[in-house]
Amino acid sequence: MARSGRKLLPLEGLRGIAAIIVVLYHMVLGFTPHGAGTVPHGCGVFAPLIQFGLELLNGGAAVSVFFVLSGFILSLPFARDRRLSRIIFATLKRWPRLAGLTVIACLFAYLVIIWSGHDYKQAAHVIGAGWLASHGNSPINIHQLTPWQALRDGLVRVFTQGDVRFDSPLWTMRIELLGSFGIFLAAPLLFALRSWVLRLTLAGCGAYLCGTGFPQTYFTDFLAGTLLAILFAEDKLPVLHGWRSWLAGGAALYMFSFTYEQNLLIHAPLKAALPPGDSSHFVWDAGAALMIALLLGNPLLRATFSRHWAAWLGRLSFPIYLLHGPIMLSLGAASFLAALAWFGMAGSAMIAVFASMAITLLCAVPLAWIDRGWTGTLSWTARWLEAKLARNQAIKPGA
Repeated sequence: MARSGRKLLPLEGLRGIAAIIVVLYHMVLGFTPHGAGTVPHGCGVFAPLIQFGLELLNGGAAVSVFFVLSGFILSLPFARDRRLSRIIFATLKRWPRLAGLTVIACLFAYLVIIWSGHDYKQAAHVIGAGWLASHGNSPINIHQLTPWQALRDGLVRVFTQGDVRFDSPLWTMRIELLGSFGIFLAAPLLFALRSWVLRLTLAGCGAYLCGTGFPQTYFTDFLAGTLLAILFAEDKLPVLHGWRSWLAGGAALYMFSFTYEQNLLIHAPLKAALPPGDSSHFVWDAGAALMIALLLGNPLLRATFSRHWAAWLGRLSFPIYLLHGPIMLSLGAASFLAALAWFGMAGSAMIAVFASMAITLLCAVPLAWIDRGWTGTLSWTARWLEAKLARNQAIKPGA
């Protein structure tokens, strides 16, 4: 299997699963009064086990998986080609690649916000969900919103300020863009070095300099992906069979389920070892790295995650991530209110979740095709410009 083809297909499935976890996490925040991780009364001795299961619905950990995967995928081309032109063109096309869809997402969010009005506030009052009442931690004044603001936010503000006024999940776009730029500088250097001592020293210095302050600390996620990409490109990822695969999988789930606010005794050692600040993602990075190593190093998992469903799930992951917030805060809230008189609180919440997920999937399919066409256009343009630049440089000596 080629490195650029089916051998990386399992990672597309992982990206799609991470997107689904984020969606489910937000659904729980929006349509239940206590949010994720709250154990129902009467569970007795099974309460810790149930809480551990609920903690797997970890939106923050899923976002770290996205960042580690980005570091991995964006770094791999530099294993073969570390020319300056490659770095320049990769950097130049990264913003338009992301902004093409964030603009559509913000304009879409503007339309559904204007259509639904204050339905999200009414639903939040009935449910008692603070996250829903705050419009997904992105407070808005409906009467002051304009399509020009949505256009500007999708083009600029989500990348420069992390502005999430229209679409709550877009807070990650600033980290994604800046982390990508960092990787385009760091990955060629780390690949060029042949000593793992130097590689780890430089990566460790980078992580230390980024510290635990938001958002620069998340560059560590991308560095983790780069180091994995080097191991993969040099065929040094381990082959995991039998008890090794079970051990790696258990450790990955253990770290993925970690949240700094949790009270599970099994996570106490991690909590005690972490530095102060925004540092939970360090644990999630280790879990994401184990997941990637397991998917690429275990033959059974690699085969399972190399099927067509994984390709489709990966293709839909970015559109699903972009659209689910506006849809659940508008159409989801409206469906909850419409069903309340007939089905009560719990039934209406289930209907809202089902409607939100179904409409998100329905809208994500055409957006995925747009994304595919847009990405292909940018890649073709970059290759054409690079080839033209190379021809011009070849002509100059003989001129």
